[in-house]
Amino acid sequence: MSTDADTVDFAPSYIAGLLDTIGRVRFDISETEEGMYTVRPMLRIQPYETELRAAVIGEFLEAQGYQYEYIERGYGDEFFRLQQRSDLEDLQSFLSGESAHLVQELAFVTGTFADEFDFEILEPLEIYHFALLRDDLRYGWRPKGRYHTAPEDIAEKHKIDTEDIQVPELSSAESRSDYSIEWIAGVYDGGCRYRPSINESKEYKIGYGMYPVARLHRSGVSQTFVSLFLSFCDDYNLSYGDSSEQNKLQIVFTGSPNIRRVLDVIFPRLLVLGEASEVLVHSILPRFDEDTHHTKQGFYELLRDFDKVAEASGGPFRHREYDPTHFTDIWREQLELVETEVGTPEPEPTRLENLDEFSDVTLSAGEFTNEPGRYRTILDRVKRDAEKVAELKSLYDNRCQLCGARLASGDGTGYSEVHHLNPLGSPHNGPDDVSNMLVLCPNHHADFDNGVVRVTLDDLSIEHPYDSEVDGTHLSVESEHELSYDSLQYHSENLCNLR
Repeated sequence: MSTDADTVDFAPSYIAGLLDTIGRVRFDISETEEGMYTVRPMLRIQPYETELRAAVIGEFLEAQGYQYEYIERGYGDEFFRLQQRSDLEDLQSFLSGESAHLVQELAFVTGTFADEFDFEILEPLEIYHFALLRDDLRYGWRPKGRYHTAPEDIAEKHKIDTEDIQVPELSSAESRSDYSIEWIAGVYDGGCRYRPSINESKEYKIGYGMYPVARLHRSGVSQTFVSLFLSFCDDYNLSYGDSSEQNKLQIVFTGSPNIRRVLDVIFPRLLVLGEASEVLVHSILPRFDEDTHHTKQGFYELLRDFDKVAEASGGPFRHREYDPTHFTDIWREQLELVETEVGTPEPEPTRLENLDEFSDVTLSAGEFTNEPGRYRTILDRVKRDAEKVAELKSLYDNRCQLCGARLASGDGTGYSEVHHLNPLGSPHNGPDDVSNMLVLCPNHHADFDNGVVRVTLDDLSIEHPYDSEVDGTHLSVESEHELSYDSLQYHSENLCNLR
């Protein structure tokens, strides 16, 4: 992006990634008293309660000269709305060859929809055809809420025979065939949320563990959109958790090193999350590296400060179990609190009071290092036998049984994680015994959780098609570690996604 006194020039690929992630063509369906229908398309672009995201969107729309409305309904439901057909056609042209998803939705509006349904009074069978096409356009995704008109609802209401239904083909548009870093940065700016993940844990004296995550989620998108982002992660050897499907991107980067690594690549191109990422790297992640969250005071202060960054990336939390108030309630006697002017207990102020304090921080891409640190990578509320876990980690000197890596905590001691092959708790109800455990590094722990690793029963060889360093090698097992072949078989048959 280049700037002068009056204009801002946005890279088309960056805008394409941003709008692919937060833009959606919606259709307003109205029924007449005679049982006929009309449909009006519109483009909604949602900033998701993030001021900088709204500013970037507004600046782009103004620069393009588009007519738009900013709709504020409250409760986080705010969006930019574009309905002018010439603007939608122009935006489709702007995104051609740059977008991996939204350009296809716009092509439907300016193509098939314009030819078959636009400005028409539609009979029930025609609106049924439209609803089928609309859902195909979204790859089966449907918005939540009572105002969504589903094809089956129309068919049931009007007694439509759905056998041998013929519908027009979707219009096609030129989509991008490969990713660029600018496009990836746009997707990240649109879809990433920084969050502290908290769980009860007896592994820590304070009874709780916390680790940072950067999470991206987008449903109802093309397979190209999903595959391009995953290709980026794999090409740059990023460590990530993946729950994506053909029509859904769901990625999580867990822990300080993995978040730093992705920012190392895309930070210079971020517009929306640039400032929040600076604060995250400058003030939040180092405190995880230093284990300050292993005391109650440090845990509370880090959570409170992290929340400011989290809200800057994606708005306020909703339906949250562990917030700062929860810990002021249960740890009130142990926290250092002061009385505010209105008589509300508050902790002593720390280094981060608001994001504005860090507006003068400037970090280059080279300052995002990839040093290992101590962090947890899974959320686990099942009670474990801490003594068995500690003994097994000691047996392997905290070295991963897959790759042999030994990570270090901030104080130089070894760090590893224990994975249960047959998971504890319902519905698996695996045994909390060392025969059901493996000592792993965080990356390979995540790979086991995601079902992309298999250990064969006959020779303990490792099948890992996404990690050539360990694929074809053998699991390291000490003679004192009697590994359960039943547990290995359970993982292979019930949890492994490799076929």
